[in-house]
Amino acid sequence: MYQAFKALQKAPRVRKDAFTLRRPQLTRRRWECPAFLHTSSTTCAGPVPHVNFGHLAQDFKGALFRHQALLQCITLHTSAAPTASSIVSFPLAQTGEGIKECELTEWYVQAGSRVEEFEKICEVQSDKAAVEITSRYPGVIKKLHHSTGDLVQVGSPLVDIEVTDAAPTNDGSKLQTETVPKPPSDIDAAPVASVRQKSPPGYKVFASPATKHLAKENNINLADVTGTGPEGRITREDLLKVLEQQAHSAVSQESSAPSTSGQGAAKAPGSQAEPPAKRPQPPSSQQAAEEEALHPGTTIVPLRGYKRAMVKSMIAAGTIPHFHLCDELDMRALMALRNQIKGDSVLQGVHLTFLPIMIKALSTALEEFPLVNSSLNSKADALLQHSSHNIGVAMATPSGLVVPNIKNVQQRNVANIAAELARLQKDAAIGRVNQADVSGGTISVSNIGTIGGTYATPLVNPPEVAIVALGRVRYLPRFAADGEVEKAALLNISWGADHRVLDGATLAEFSNKWKQFIEEPDRLLLRLR
Repeated sequence: MYQAFKALQKAPRVRKDAFTLRRPQLTRRRWECPAFLHTSSTTCAGPVPHVNFGHLAQDFKGALFRHQALLQCITLHTSAAPTASSIVSFPLAQTGEGIKECELTEWYVQAGSRVEEFEKICEVQSDKAAVEITSRYPGVIKKLHHSTGDLVQVGSPLVDIEVTDAAPTNDGSKLQTETVPKPPSDIDAAPVASVRQKSPPGYKVFASPATKHLAKENNINLADVTGTGPEGRITREDLLKVLEQQAHSAVSQESSAPSTSGQGAAKAPGSQAEPPAKRPQPPSSQQAAEEEALHPGTTIVPLRGYKRAMVKSMIAAGTIPHFHLCDELDMRALMALRNQIKGDSVLQGVHLTFLPIMIKALSTALEEFPLVNSSLNSKADALLQHSSHNIGVAMATPSGLVVPNIKNVQQRNVANIAAELARLQKDAAIGRVNQADVSGGTISVSNIGTIGGTYATPLVNPPEVAIVALGRVRYLPRFAADGEVEKAALLNISWGADHRVLDGATLAEFSNKWKQFIEEPDRLLLRLR
């Protein structure tokens, strides 16, 4: 067979008897040669003899096409690819660790819309971030299962999509169909492509990378799927059928669940069937109803998105033993430094505030106090000291408080920190902070002073062990070293720490080091890379 392949690849373009025959084009998936379909022999003739291109058709009939393996290859790859049309229930996938439900904030499609693969369908808001959901299949939207504002459980269907697609190729792309002459009946007797062939030793599944990715997204074990493609290959259509069967199974189970009361009524012939028991309301709904009765006119506002995440985070923080430490920073040297560099071209138009410089100073202090940049493991029996300084910045948004973090501050300069902070603030303002930006924080900063206030008692953002709240800058009289009264620009800071990990002395020393870098920026410059 190898000799046949090499002969076909080297075959020239031949003209004979007023018609043109092109050499067969050997491609990844098919043999494009009409002459392949004109043989009637299915018996293997042994080794392939030399091909005489002067009598191309006769030689093909007499020798090349009698090779059984090549005949199967022709049968599998020259016939038109089958198409499938089915309605697939597209579920809400897991959007983040620990996320069980999301609020549907916006639809990008409607029933009857045509969508392509990876085209946006909707946007959902989890407790941590806003996520845009894209379609896994090309097709037509048949049904929207939820309305804007609904809470959607992970795994429940979002839309039904009518999928019409061709069988995928080895590399996951679509195999276009083409019209070919109908093969003789002898070729129809060749092995059918949908029958699974015996796999070679050690070979478990036969599927393209795209099919494997689709199976992984939907938690489908490919070993349990019977492939209908060539040589038992598992195709996308096979997975779509499995998903459709799972969806129908879930619906049937849900519809058959309340049948118990009907069976109980059937045991007492002649007796009047009792009306179905009223479905009890969730405890939260009952409490809301009681509040409504006690206080008429009360508006019930469900907790969604960032507000719901804040409730969960503060409940977790409430179980942590805290201690707090307060101090004040003299900002005069930092203000002078900022005035000198705020117009530098390296900032590329980004507005420079005190915060990027203070974040860089915080990261530099963490290098000398790595314990502050740590967290407890889940069993609370070991410390995890993090090499990355992912410093979170609390931001107030219309949807609630969110704490995105700047990754790897130890590797960034002040201009880069300022640009990243501006990006996070922009995303937070429109509610588009992504999952990666709110995950993996190691320490947090709350700049409450932009709104007002001096001191605070911040709670850590679990699993972090420290947080600092910044007050507003105030001009107050202070005694200078010579005893003279002078005008000082002071900023109050308030630390909150997990007392299981940090003691007062460690936090005070760390705070003093950070304070030194801010009040004497030249010391900070000595440590910058």
